[in-house]
Amino acid sequence: MKQLATYICIAMACLPASGQTLVDSLKNKLANHSSEDTVRVSLLLNMADALVWNNPQEALTYVNQATQLTDKLGWQKGKAYALRQEGLIYYEQSDPIRAMDRFHAALKAAQPLRDQAFEASIYNNIANIYSDLKQYDKALNHYNHLLAISKELQDTSKIVIATVNIASVYIERQQLSIGIDNLTTALSLARATGNQRFEMAIQNNLGRALAKQDNDELALEHFNACLDLAEQLGSDGIKANVLNSIGEILFNRHQYTEAEHRSKAALTLAEKVGALEWQANAWRTLSSIHERQHKPNEALHAYKQFITLRDSAINDEKKAEIARNEMQFALEKQEAVAASEMGRQRTITYAIIGIALVTLGALIVGWRFYKHRRDGDERKKIAEFEALVADTEMKALRAQMNPHFIFNALNAIGNSIADQDFTTAGDYLSRFAKLIRQILENSERKEIPLAADLAVLEGYIQLEAMRLRGKFTYAINIAGDIDPENTLVPPLILQPLIENSIWHGILPKKDTGHIDIRVQKDSDSLCYIVEDNGVGRAPVNGQTNTSKRSLGIALTKARVDIAGAHQNKTAAILFNDLPNGLAVTVKLPLSLQF
Repeated sequence: MKQLATYICIAMACLPASGQTLVDSLKNKLANHSSEDTVRVSLLLNMADALVWNNPQEALTYVNQATQLTDKLGWQKGKAYALRQEGLIYYEQSDPIRAMDRFHAALKAAQPLRDQAFEASIYNNIANIYSDLKQYDKALNHYNHLLAISKELQDTSKIVIATVNIASVYIERQQLSIGIDNLTTALSLARATGNQRFEMAIQNNLGRALAKQDNDELALEHFNACLDLAEQLGSDGIKANVLNSIGEILFNRHQYTEAEHRSKAALTLAEKVGALEWQANAWRTLSSIHERQHKPNEALHAYKQFITLRDSAINDEKKAEIARNEMQFALEKQEAVAASEMGRQRTITYAIIGIALVTLGALIVGWRFYKHRRDGDERKKIAEFEALVADTEMKALRAQMNPHFIFNALNAIGNSIADQDFTTAGDYLSRFAKLIRQILENSERKEIPLAADLAVLEGYIQLEAMRLRGKFTYAINIAGDIDPENTLVPPLILQPLIENSIWHGILPKKDTGHIDIRVQKDSDSLCYIVEDNGVGRAPVNGQTNTSKRSLGIALTKARVDIAGAHQNKTAAILFNDLPNGLAVTVKLPLSLQF
């Protein structure tokens, strides 16, 4: 679990504060200005900006009202500003894909306006998303573009934003001295403009950067200044974050009583805003404090709370990592669609010009257009297929990194530790870490040797067998005419089927189950056969067991279809209901390394 630097977005206005007083003032102005004009649009967007950090859902309703009114008025500038504000709301709600979509729409709406400052503000917000993706070079280009335009226009607020965001990138890159210099410059400008929201973010970033340099005294000064501003602005999330940081510094300085006070205050606020990671950090610090205070019972209780919340936070971080991968894929897809659209528009323009010149030219251009369109359709089909492959691979990785499996594994380790069975816990942890590393390494390749794939699969089965304490046995058999080192297969394509056999076939049985995995050749095909003696797909206690298997089966079928399409050969997945259990056959095109 890590703490990141704070980036600042640009919205309707760079407001100096966002407290209830400002909200009440804007509500009064809206109530007194019922005319459907551009003034009302500006008030609606300023209201959305004032609410975005404390009540994003309500902020979205004001943006929607503003958007409807700009459409009715035909006010293009207002439309662009509304789209930018909507993008900011989605960004603050941790929905970067929709945020990026709205920012791009705002750029398109702003093209006729030729407003460099507005466009630069959009690129700043897009750069924040690039920073979250760790594409720091792209982010810095956009931030520096905003800084140059803001200096030219002498716009102090946007100079502060650009400087803070540039500093945050340098801090993330561990170039702390450059980051601190930029933040110090930004702090002076923020104080000069009286913008407390900016000053709060800068003080927090300065505290973190100085703490990384082990300059605790100066870090505490900035954290306390940030805490005062957060109190004035009613920002409980920032207060929880800063109190955690202060508690850690005080603990390292052996000021245990004060550290305990700060950490407990941080915990209360983190629970109020529902921040699992900050709660976990507070419990971890409290556990260390109680240990130094020779309070073993309190230390153990705090540590257990930390472990529980840490597991939830780790799961959230894994979801965030998957979301970042999905967002990267979506952004690349958007760029490809935009490039394709530009090419299509150029072709249409050339066709129209050719038709206007002479009939012969029209025929030539028509032929070229037809050919280009035919090729474009072919490229589109290829792109759609590649998108399907990428989407299926992402779903496969999510299935292999199943949050329930990870939670169960960590819970088993925790139980072994609690039972003081450290040998079992160490063995389980070693196997679990090895399995996760192999899954992530293999996810980067479309095909791996059969021997390597079965080794990972066996590691997964062994972990489940250890956790379920002998509920089932298994066997893996490879036909003698198959070279497992030379035969290539998609990684872990059997894992969802094995998972279904364990959870939905064998676990409902009262006695011990068995899973038999066989690999054999059939002409130019490779056949996997997974057979279990579980309850099968027949109704159990009046309920069918088929629907429980559907997600894993659908994912495996999609991967099997893609494997067949890649080589233009037959691939299939077949089911055979047995008197006791189920047999599933996965048929893939035979693929060899040499």
